[in-house]
Amino acid sequence: MGRRGNGIRRRGALRAGTRFDFASTWVLVASMAVFAGCGGRLGPATVSLTRTHYNVAAQETSAQELLLNLVRLRYRDTPYFLQIASLSTNMRAMAGLGTESFFVPNGADSQLLLGSLSIEESPTVTYTPLVGDRFVSQLLEPVSPEILLLLSHAGWSMERFIRLFVQEIGGVPNAPTASGPTPAEEPVFEEFLRVAELLRKLQSRRQLQLIGGSLGGRGAETPNPTEDGVLLRFSPAALETDEYKELQGRLGLEPGREIFELVSGIGARAPHRINLVLRSVLSAMFYASHGIQVPEADRAAGRVTTTISRDGDEFDWDRVTGSLIDVGSGRAPDLPYASVRYRGHTFWIDDADLHSKSTFTMLNLVLALQAGELPAGGPILTLPVAQ
Repeated sequence: MGRRGNGIRRRGALRAGTRFDFASTWVLVASMAVFAGCGGRLGPATVSLTRTHYNVAAQETSAQELLLNLVRLRYRDTPYFLQIASLSTNMRAMAGLGTESFFVPNGADSQLLLGSLSIEESPTVTYTPLVGDRFVSQLLEPVSPEILLLLSHAGWSMERFIRLFVQEIGGVPNAPTASGPTPAEEPVFEEFLRVAELLRKLQSRRQLQLIGGSLGGRGAETPNPTEDGVLLRFSPAALETDEYKELQGRLGLEPGREIFELVSGIGARAPHRINLVLRSVLSAMFYASHGIQVPEADRAAGRVTTTISRDGDEFDWDRVTGSLIDVGSGRAPDLPYASVRYRGHTFWIDDADLHSKSTFTMLNLVLALQAGELPAGGPILTLPVAQ
């Protein structure tokens, strides 16, 4: 399925208006040879001219697709992912030489020698939908604690990734009803935000870190780095801080213990263990979608759920997602980070909103990790690009 275009053509002409004789012919033929010789350097020049432009286009459209799917989820519409499977382009240079006869007023005839050089580009884009039971199951499966470990080692804020991907920690809930379509009633989240803030403060002072390994079945004091698992380790200095003591009370930590095992699932509590209920990528996207400012017309028409707070007023989702992600609607800035049209409205992320951009990038990274390789089978859409 697709359309064949004429490509992109760039032409230049070499003209000589002298009478046709052997001297001028050889001069012009030599000039054309120089132009034609440029074809030998066309390949390296093509990389220089096109690679960055295609890279930027792929990145921008990937951001637009993720934003589009977040907006879809806010409206309870089905998300859909279409990935660029391949991008190729063919370029060729063509040189031509010809003559044109004409008469001049004095009755003599003359010939004009014409030369041309053209460059033709024919790009082809192949798209593959991310579908099938394997991709859907990966989209719905909770992320593993190892992904949190990867994000931590990459320098990401612990507060950001646990707010986005952890639904419950040590029995403290993080707006669990926001892990799906917008709930009708205010979620429970205040205590979790405080726990995330305490962890961030300790992390910023380098008094805690995530490490790989296991404590074994009995919760040994010394970790075994050769075994699979993720551990939360506090420094000796952290044990004397007010933040650690508050965390100890909120999460039920064993007093004075430096290393705790992070275990996915509810399970039974243990002195050396912190239980995590992790979100799936789709649940994290639902959670982030509550940071979208829905146009008042759609809200009044009932196209989205209006959440009611405990005091009976409309709940402000900015209390939950405000420092994570903020997607505006209406007229976009001149140079937004990402912008899409959906249901007759423009939704956008401000390029100066660094918090939203960081959360957006994290979602993209984890989505790529969960998606894995493209599903087997042929692509459904190949488009030769028409110009």
